[in-house]
Amino acid sequence: MRSTDRSGLAVMVSVILASFTARPLTRDLSFLGVSWVLVLLIGIVTMALRRARLGAGAVFGTQLVLLAGFVATVAGGMSGEGESWYAHIISVWADGAEHMQSQAAPMAPNDGVKLIFVTVIGVVMVVTDLVVSGVGRAVWAIGPPATLFLVPAIGLGTDTGVVSFLCIALGYLAILVAEGLNSTARWTRGLSSDSAEGFGTATPVVWRAATYIGVPALVLTAILGAAVPTLSLPGFGFGNGPGGRGPLQLSDPTLDLRRNLNQPVDRTVITYSTNRPGGVYLRLASLPRLSSAGFGNVQMSLDRGSQLGQIPGISSEPTERRTTNISVGDFGAEYLPLPYAPRSFTASGEWASDANSLVVVANGRGNRIDSIRDLQYTVQSVDIAPDGADLSTALAGTPADAAVTGAIPSDLPDSLVALALEVTADADTPALKAAAIQAYLRSPRFTYSTDPQPGSGYQALENFLLRDREGYCEQFAAAMATMARAVNIPSRVAVGFLPGERDGDTWQVSIRDMHAWPELYFSGYGWVRFEPTPASVTGAPPAWTVENQGDSSDDPTADPSSAETDAAPSLEPSAPTAPTEAPTSTDGSTAFPWGRTLVGTGAGLLALLVLAAPATIRIRRRTSRLSDDAPAEERVESAWAEIRDSVLDYGGAWPLGSPRSIGHEIGGRLESEQSDTMTQVATIVERSRYARTFTDTDLLAELPEMTEEIRRGLAEPRSFWRRASAILLPRSLFRRPPKP
Repeated sequence: MRSTDRSGLAVMVSVILASFTARPLTRDLSFLGVSWVLVLLIGIVTMALRRARLGAGAVFGTQLVLLAGFVATVAGGMSGEGESWYAHIISVWADGAEHMQSQAAPMAPNDGVKLIFVTVIGVVMVVTDLVVSGVGRAVWAIGPPATLFLVPAIGLGTDTGVVSFLCIALGYLAILVAEGLNSTARWTRGLSSDSAEGFGTATPVVWRAATYIGVPALVLTAILGAAVPTLSLPGFGFGNGPGGRGPLQLSDPTLDLRRNLNQPVDRTVITYSTNRPGGVYLRLASLPRLSSAGFGNVQMSLDRGSQLGQIPGISSEPTERRTTNISVGDFGAEYLPLPYAPRSFTASGEWASDANSLVVVANGRGNRIDSIRDLQYTVQSVDIAPDGADLSTALAGTPADAAVTGAIPSDLPDSLVALALEVTADADTPALKAAAIQAYLRSPRFTYSTDPQPGSGYQALENFLLRDREGYCEQFAAAMATMARAVNIPSRVAVGFLPGERDGDTWQVSIRDMHAWPELYFSGYGWVRFEPTPASVTGAPPAWTVENQGDSSDDPTADPSSAETDAAPSLEPSAPTAPTEAPTSTDGSTAFPWGRTLVGTGAGLLALLVLAAPATIRIRRRTSRLSDDAPAEERVESAWAEIRDSVLDYGGAWPLGSPRSIGHEIGGRLESEQSDTMTQVATIVERSRYARTFTDTDLLAELPEMTEEIRRGLAEPRSFWRRASAILLPRSLFRRPPKP
């Protein structure tokens, strides 16, 4: 088998394995078979072109033509209405992009998404082959396939699983083994063999190299994977698996919100009953991070179990508890719908909670999106319903996650800050500022509409607040939370459900009751719900937010603040804030995290092993080459290969030509005595290759010492950093050796 065939097969295996990592993103797995056909087509044609000795540019151009033709063929088989082929491809792509923006993973089947996935995998195939065979940098081949993994790893709330990591690692290992076999094949005895693409066999050196790199890499991959958001491993305190406490990156609930509000047919998805008057907002998720993309999720440190920790910011917890019996129908989410503030719940399955937000998420294996579907459970909670007059005197507190919920991004548009300051100019306390913002957004000048609006992030907020003044609950909630930040009130956006409609002793919550609202943080009260979305959708705002309010129908720009109560003191903006509340565990324990410490230490040691792998491989390769247990000719060639790799390690270039000319050129870089030794070794190589019989067997015992002398001569004139680099990151391991 030729080296180009071997590399081509390894690249195909690597990309096919990497394609599995995209499976959690969609329910339609037909993209796998189609993409494999594309990978095989590009790979087989590429191997044929390289056998015909076409240049790298011609091969790359042919690959792009194949990719474009295949994508056009796949798109042509998808539904269209008399469009030209290129317009049809663009429209299918656009439809897929829109579908991806409006769907939570795993997405429903869509032709555009399928075409995008196939195209991306094809591009990864072309780029990986270019890296491995086009520019000869096999060690860089981890990059393109890893991009396929990063999308679900970063964006998903469900587990990608250890299999995804292993697919990437095993594919990379296949490329390294193929490159090792190719390197071995290039150094065979005899002029014709040295000049040709040899057969090559898996020598012990190759397999040892693969072991030294592969085993630590695979183990470290699993350990590090347990520390990233979407891999769970049982028994460890990392990840979101059964190990318990660890960081978890959740999906964006606003994608479901946008889609569900526009469902063509409304339907009941949740039924509940409660032992206290009135219905309750059912909270799914909390979005604490404000950035140019809008409000989003963060990684959360989770505690397993059904008992929740202390309510953040509450000076004294209410004693009266609300019991709510909830039944979820045909609705999927990884979040458990709960009234705020939940204290405990009884639900089947594996669950974990975040101490800062009291959000509860599914923590089991498999598809967490289905965790609440057809689920019945009971929740114990307390109502956070402060007295309006008392709240109006409260300070803006400092929550435990103030670095996120209190942060004002440096790129927040000045226009939004200016509007917030204008609206709250006549309000003396943080709570009155919040009430003024709510009254402003609930005024008649703003219109509720679920129609898609232009822009995203800051641009969408500017359009909503300063120009269009039209949007749905997400825009109202994000606008109030952003304006609250601008006047130094910590804020976040909650996503969940409105209370729904009462039906006898129960409440019916429909899919179109999905809703977003802001939560603001006040000292002594913690996170308090506000309701800026118009009354046509939400009814009256919370009672504590309109205590002693003036007529909210007045022009908000003329008098946007609420009227002060008689008891409300005049507070300066620089008034001291409440101390930061430290997060506490459910049981209040402060046990030393032995599991996390041991795993972290193990990960550190494995990282050191991986970093030491290149030096270890190089030393073992040198030892194997200079051993005396091989035939005479192999010992000579091994010594010559060791000198070649040493030249590369110390930053030199290995010249082309006969052994004698190479010996003369390399010798010119050495001191006199070492130069003579290089000439002598070159002479031995010539005799070994071209003589009828090899008669210099008496010099074989001296070859290791002669080789080491030449290595020392190559190292002596180099700088300290070059010598260190030659040991720790030897270039000969990562560069394709030249043909003799």
